[in-house]
Amino acid sequence: MDHTKREIPVCEVCQKPANQTCGGCKLVYYCSKAHQKHAWKEGHKYICRTYKIEHSDQIGRHMVAIRDIKQGEIILQEKPAASGPRMSCAPHCLSCNKKLEPIVIEDKLDFYKCSSCKWPMCNIDCEKAEPHQEECRLMTKTNYKCNIKYEYPDKMEAAYCVIGPMRVLLMQKSNPRQFQSIMSLESHLEDRINTSLYKVLKANLITFISRVLGLPFDEETILKVASIFDTNSFDVRSPDGSKRHRAIYVMASMMNHNCKPNTRHVYLGDVNTLALIATVPISKGEMITATYTQSLYGTLDRRRHLKINKCFDCNCERCKDPTEFGTYLGNINCSICNGSSKNNTEAKMISTNPLDENAPWQCERCGYCIQSRQMFWGNNALKQELNALNKSGPKGFEEFIDNYTATLHSTNHLVIQAKLALMQIYGNYKGYTLSDLPDYLLNRKIDICHELLDVADKLKPGWSRFRGTILLELQAAMTMQTKREFEVDKITKAGAQDQLMESMTLLQEATNILRIEPHMKEILETKLQELSTLLDSTSL
Repeated sequence: MDHTKREIPVCEVCQKPANQTCGGCKLVYYCSKAHQKHAWKEGHKYICRTYKIEHSDQIGRHMVAIRDIKQGEIILQEKPAASGPRMSCAPHCLSCNKKLEPIVIEDKLDFYKCSSCKWPMCNIDCEKAEPHQEECRLMTKTNYKCNIKYEYPDKMEAAYCVIGPMRVLLMQKSNPRQFQSIMSLESHLEDRINTSLYKVLKANLITFISRVLGLPFDEETILKVASIFDTNSFDVRSPDGSKRHRAIYVMASMMNHNCKPNTRHVYLGDVNTLALIATVPISKGEMITATYTQSLYGTLDRRRHLKINKCFDCNCERCKDPTEFGTYLGNINCSICNGSSKNNTEAKMISTNPLDENAPWQCERCGYCIQSRQMFWGNNALKQELNALNKSGPKGFEEFIDNYTATLHSTNHLVIQAKLALMQIYGNYKGYTLSDLPDYLLNRKIDICHELLDVADKLKPGWSRFRGTILLELQAAMTMQTKREFEVDKITKAGAQDQLMESMTLLQEATNILRIEPHMKEILETKLQELSTLLDSTSL
């Protein structure tokens, strides 16, 4: 007989002893059918039969599929457990997260302020909105008045670092269950505590929470909350770019990172519900992953970004591969081989150990070596040059690509970022709309789209937002090209129809990928209608 102690299951809703399991996933318990129905309505229906949370000594908690998940399937939908402005940012509204613009107040520019605590807000409606009420009452009670004022555009304000942690700490009384869920997340405080940022936080945040507001939390708890935000929060942005903040999604935070993830996420509605979407089919037992960094960074940049911001060393298959799945995204051309007239093909420098940022880099062909610091210096210098380019037109990006052809091959990450900018400029910017583009630039856009699509298929395959955006741009350019060729009798009516059908196939795939994105459904439906009408006209 087994006499080992068994943990008594508790109800997912009330935390009392439970004797019923969910009939679908068998992962959660309930004390009654009424509570099972309540949990289903509150969101369990979105995660049932999809995943479970497992733990290992190597990677901690992580999310695993408990059944086969289809491409495009929504794995979970989750409301934010906590949110707040970024650590340092230009003034944003504390209720709706909109970036604020100054207004004229008593003959000078300033922001609308909350009448009680004086934090910048949009207007009286946002001042009275629920997200700001509890914190405002506390700050008013302790006679705290925010002193942020308009000085010049986009001035960064470090005072916003207190809002997110304060909101979590206030949950200890107002929502203790949510508070415990957040506090159970990984913080990596031990890795951050001696950084220059946390030395500043130690002075400013702790002083504000303990002395100004008088909240009864010790130094470690306050800093742990700040570190939980830094480790687990998602960067939430509105489609038009006017709103931006950080939010913690407890369940989504359980996902492990991978530099070639099998999911993407979008934010839905005014409450920014996170919808997690499978970009590729995910098999039962497979880990469900997201990316915590920029997929179009090279390995050196990705691993350094993850180490600094998320406090871990990534050892995924992409990071282990010196060619990054054949894209050579973080590699450069060998100056010896490519400077020789005897060689007609590019030879690339690759890291001798991609998981060691100090490892030397060696030419695949001739064996010529350079030190890793040379890669860092050169990469950072060119990155700064690229970031400083005029974003309103294509000239700077085209010149950047031409100027560094000898050093940067066609799929180097900096070249790819320049091409991504060109794809967006050609066809969308004033003076460069599709109807404005001469044929050679229209062809240039199409070529760029195909090149980017090849990279996407290797690094962000399936229903990724990156692929969907490229497909949308490609079909629009191909449709315009077909119209022009048909109008000058370069192609027959049958040829035009074949090409338009190819464009329709691309548009339909882009629609499948992007239709869940906020504000995209109507745009996609309009594009489908326009292309269908064009197809009908060529069939007459």
